[in-house]
Amino acid sequence: MSSCNCHNAVNLSYFEQLLIISFKEVYLLNQLHTMRNPWSVNGLTVQCRHCHQSFTAQRINCFDTLLWSESRQVLEELTFFRPVCPHCQGMTELLYPSRYIDAELGVTAVLVPDIENQDADEQFSYLNRYLGILSNNCIQRRVVGNFYALAEQMRIRQHGLNDRAVQLLKPLIIGSLQSRGLEVWNGFFMNLIHPETAQKMNDTIYFSTQEDQSKAYGEDIYQFDIYLTNGDIIPHGINDTAYQICMNIVDAKGFMEDDGQFHHYDLSWAINVHNSLQED
Repeated sequence: MSSCNCHNAVNLSYFEQLLIISFKEVYLLNQLHTMRNPWSVNGLTVQCRHCHQSFTAQRINCFDTLLWSESRQVLEELTFFRPVCPHCQGMTELLYPSRYIDAELGVTAVLVPDIENQDADEQFSYLNRYLGILSNNCIQRRVVGNFYALAEQMRIRQHGLNDRAVQLLKPLIIGSLQSRGLEVWNGFFMNLIHPETAQKMNDTIYFSTQEDQSKAYGEDIYQFDIYLTNGDIIPHGINDTAYQICMNIVDAKGFMEDDGQFHHYDLSWAINVHNSLQED
């Protein structure tokens, strides 16, 4: 496999829309979502990036599926962190620490804003310090940097997939789009599609180990939303053969077994793994 030259090109005009909250707790705000652990939701004061007026938005500190039956649905919709200003109707995208705890799917994910630009060793040392007192050691523990990745962790487990292999699919898709001149910020797994007929799908990359590539058209398709740096979203898919190739990489690199500690697997990690294949 050739070296992957994917990169996370940044267009600041898009990221100016993202407000990393330096928030002030104001009061408990439970009218939007009802749960048995009301401390998981509270209010925070936000300054609208459009009209600069202040308003109170909802902050969800924790998505615990055992205590909140609606948590997966709210996380899937991805609207809770994009409040609409009551003054001008403009949307502001928020980013703040949060958690996703799903014992049924076997995953706990912690959102650490801007984790990519922080001291990872210090963060993981802090998170892993208290693992010995946690009762459930069968849980996979992950660290993510945004709400899109938090929801992605849920979807991956709902489809019974390996999250490291899913991450390794991203450079294959993004590299193809970048070769067409598109500037990509990131991509996130959305769904697993089971084609009813063996027909080639649009906006889909097919890998094949056989001479007759048409046989790959009937395989499962891993669907991603690819986010461009200008804010556009492009749905794009890749077939199961590619996923199996990535699973082989995960196995060969020793990532198959999970040690129960917190780990951060993202696009940058996947690019580094692909590039390291040339060094082996």
